[in-house]
Amino acid sequence: MLEKNEFKFFLTGGVGLENTIPNPAPSWLLDKSWDEICRLADFKVFKRLKEEFISHSDNWKHIYDSKEPQNLMFPGKWEDSLTEFQRLLVLRCLRADKIHLQNIDRAHGDEVRRGQSGKGICPSPPFDLPQSYNDSSSTIPLLFVLSPGADPMAALLKFAEDNGFGGDKFGAISLGQGQGPVAETMIKNARRDGTWVALQNCHLAVSWMPQLEKICNEMTPDSTHENFRLWLTSYPSPKFPVSVLQNGVKMTNEPPTGLKQNLLQSFLSTPISDQAFFNGCGDKNEIFQRLMFSLCFFHALIQERKQFGPIGWNIPYGFNESDLRISLQQLQMFVNEYQEVPFEAITYMTGECNYGGRVTDDWDRRCLLTLLADFCNSSIIEEEGYSLSPDGKYTVPETDSYEEILEFIGNLPSSQHPGVFGMHENVDITRELQESRRLLDSILLTEGTGTSKDGGTTDHQLTDVATDILAKLPPNFDMEEASIKYPVNYNESMNTVLVQEMERFNKLLHTIRYSLQQLQAVVKGLVVMSSDLEALAGSLLIDVCPPCGLQFPTHP
Repeated sequence: MLEKNEFKFFLTGGVGLENTIPNPAPSWLLDKSWDEICRLADFKVFKRLKEEFISHSDNWKHIYDSKEPQNLMFPGKWEDSLTEFQRLLVLRCLRADKIHLQNIDRAHGDEVRRGQSGKGICPSPPFDLPQSYNDSSSTIPLLFVLSPGADPMAALLKFAEDNGFGGDKFGAISLGQGQGPVAETMIKNARRDGTWVALQNCHLAVSWMPQLEKICNEMTPDSTHENFRLWLTSYPSPKFPVSVLQNGVKMTNEPPTGLKQNLLQSFLSTPISDQAFFNGCGDKNEIFQRLMFSLCFFHALIQERKQFGPIGWNIPYGFNESDLRISLQQLQMFVNEYQEVPFEAITYMTGECNYGGRVTDDWDRRCLLTLLADFCNSSIIEEEGYSLSPDGKYTVPETDSYEEILEFIGNLPSSQHPGVFGMHENVDITRELQESRRLLDSILLTEGTGTSKDGGTTDHQLTDVATDILAKLPPNFDMEEASIKYPVNYNESMNTVLVQEMERFNKLLHTIRYSLQQLQAVVKGLVVMSSDLEALAGSLLIDVCPPCGLQFPTHP
């Protein structure tokens, strides 16, 4: 079982106002990392860690410098005396970029999967539209919670057709300005006739959401045909009706992560999974399938570049499955209707229209077309084992069998080197830091207040934290003395800046001191809890800095 204080440290790195012990290795160890090591050394199991860093810092430097520090042995007794989770705490201090989920799983394998409970990490369930449909009824809407890069409409259309609700029995409308009454009429007719209705992008029709809530609440088995289904798609929105969200069947289809998973998803989805499409070019099937694989690799590549922030794309674009689908359909048409493959036309339609239609930055457009040139050229057809990456780990498969291509994709590396994207390996540091921060922030969102480490209640813990911080706060600057010592005059412009900054710092100290005093009064029942004080209390309970923008009343 995990210790609560260790788990909090893993999520936040601990909170400390000062650290009087100097950094023993300032040439390579960050001051922030050293502060975290000192806070970690307060735990019983890490009691001698701080002293060892001071006397033998070189023993830890090879871990700090390693490309895969999670796979190295720790110096001295620390290799055998720490649990796998406690190793993560040390790794968090030294190399915070290596605690994201993929490296945790790869570094510690079955131990992390089993944890202390003996149970494994549950894999993400596959997207199962039939199962969600079986859980619904004519009065229960089905909601797709959208995420960037995922488009469920193609799967929904195919599912509707397979269940006999294609054509006139399936109505879809994208909500927006003026579309509310149209959608209301469609729902009314569908409830009477027993057909399906899909309302896309509900987050764009905020003003109509109360009417949607009313319609859903009024649906009863007596007034609704048993075959009727209401499908909704929406990005997460605070304006979406809570009752619809609670009563409906929720689904989400997160886009895959990694080149391998992206490729696999593309080949398992429509239209490629349809054998009629996969073998739809007759005697030109080999040409089509090689170009199809290359185009899917291009789609995966530009999707994954978003992980690198501005280095990947100046603006993060929402490339999704629809772009790939229309590009593949156009590719098949060009291969079938032309004697020789018109690469210039394919490049224009794919790069300038389908994907390029989303691109608004000139340099991003240039980057997109440059990348596409490597995946849409005659060499893909002519060269055997055409390499799709500089290291040669990704090639065009030499087979025309759908099952063999899936097997080929399954044998690809699970993680990709930045060189595949034409980047230096150092870009992984920024990406992995972002992934680590996102993982920890997501876990913090699910953290309850709970009890303190000594078994005390939340009120006691809040009181202890507030009292401790108040005791460590420095006194306000004496502005009268500062004005005498550093007079504001024409010849000493920096004095003006110094005095102004001291005034601002005094305001900050006053806000911290007064808000903590108010929090103590709330615990005693002398003051009513406000939303800002509640946010402050929640942050202190999980050892993180309170969010910016909190407002507290001026001291009377």
